[in-house]
Amino acid sequence: MAGSGCVWNVKKLGIIVIVVVFLLFGAGLGAAMSYGNDEALPDGFRVGGLNVGGMTPDEAIEKVRTKVNELESTRVGIDPANLGTTVEIPAKTLKELGFQIDAVDAIKAIERHRDYSWWERAKLRYYGTKGESYDVVARWDELKLHLVAEEAWGDLIKESGENASRKIDDRDIVVYTTEKMGKRIELASAIEDIRRLGPTLLTDTESGVRLVKASIDETLPKITVASLKADGLDRKLIEFTTSFATSGQGRSHNVAVAAMALNDTLLMPGEVFEYGKIVAKAEKEYGYMEAPVILKGKLTPGIGGGICQVSSTLYNAALLTGLEIVERRNHSLPVSYLPRGLDATFADGFVNFKFRNSTGKQLLIRTTVEDKTITVKLFGTMDERISYRTETEELKVIPPKTVYVAGEGIALGRQQLLQQGSNGYLVESFLVKMIDGKVVERKKLSKDTYRAQDTLIAVHQDDPRLVPESGKKPMPGAGEGKQPQPPMEGGEIVEPV
Repeated sequence: MAGSGCVWNVKKLGIIVIVVVFLLFGAGLGAAMSYGNDEALPDGFRVGGLNVGGMTPDEAIEKVRTKVNELESTRVGIDPANLGTTVEIPAKTLKELGFQIDAVDAIKAIERHRDYSWWERAKLRYYGTKGESYDVVARWDELKLHLVAEEAWGDLIKESGENASRKIDDRDIVVYTTEKMGKRIELASAIEDIRRLGPTLLTDTESGVRLVKASIDETLPKITVASLKADGLDRKLIEFTTSFATSGQGRSHNVAVAAMALNDTLLMPGEVFEYGKIVAKAEKEYGYMEAPVILKGKLTPGIGGGICQVSSTLYNAALLTGLEIVERRNHSLPVSYLPRGLDATFADGFVNFKFRNSTGKQLLIRTTVEDKTITVKLFGTMDERISYRTETEELKVIPPKTVYVAGEGIALGRQQLLQQGSNGYLVESFLVKMIDGKVVERKKLSKDTYRAQDTLIAVHQDDPRLVPESGKKPMPGAGEGKQPQPPMEGGEIVEPV
């Protein structure tokens, strides 16, 4: 009986052990199942520094997305105080400016937790996943950032500059108006500051509009007072005036229109002025009227008489400025408005008047016509200690000859004066240079011949004083000064006086 009691005790003990083990296993399994059925993310689970541990995956995803949206919606503006303005400045969100927070990988990790079985979640909790962390990626669309910033703020400060100007007042003083600086907002530094505002963690928080500073970029206009002064139109260098008080309507018109065409001519350094271009301009824009010209040694009605008074007046102004004369020729007859040797004729296609702007700076020609006088003024740069004057010397007087011509209705032995003769001249002209009023140079300019005008007397066709047609002599004064006479009209040059 003792043996059977022992066996029973062993069996009883085994049953107890089995029961205990079963109970323990059941309790553990129950605990594991309970542990694994909890969907909450492990403690310390972080996304971009944001702790979402203990939340369900759906709660965590919603929180992450909400935080991303919140950060991307951060508003940014330009600090108005920095621009010196009180104008309301629009703000833009970081997202509008091209900023984006990428939390895709973190959200996928959270979704994986949501899809785990109870057993996988239990193992993760048992083996420990504290500190599980996922980064977010902050990105800028650089092109969008620049385009949106420029569109939003590029015109906040946008003032066009104004060129400096130069004018010559009624007293012939050169007056300058200062340029106005152009202003424009410079966004480069502001864009760099905006770029730094982009958060890299979901824990970044800041309320209100975040202001960045922008600078103002000032730009010089193309033309400044300094650049105008560098041109060299410092002052009026000289003026020279001649009168056409005795001129008729046609000649007065021609003088005036040639002067208008010449007015405001600007010469660059070294540029050669050609009067022929002025003559053509005046003819095109205004037209010429009939007035006396020189033809065959005498004054004859023609077109353009008077334009040479403008070139002659300009010639004297150029001389008194010390400019280099390139081409100049005197009239074949003396003119009334200038001393002999100081006139400058023009004949289209043959004789031009030219000079070079040898001042080294710009040279401006201004003209005025008032009370039947023409004044030429030159503006530019010239040493104020230097001045010039002109001198002429009469080398020879060429007396007129008496020429007899056949006249109708003149009785034999009788005569009629048709033209009173006048002397011709051989003249030299000089340019005298002075420094501080003292003569330093006397330079010969030219040696000019002016024809004598014959005395013309009409007689009977049988008068013995008539020169036979075949024996006609050259016009008096021809050959003096050895100046060629070009065939222009009937073998003679036409000179507008």
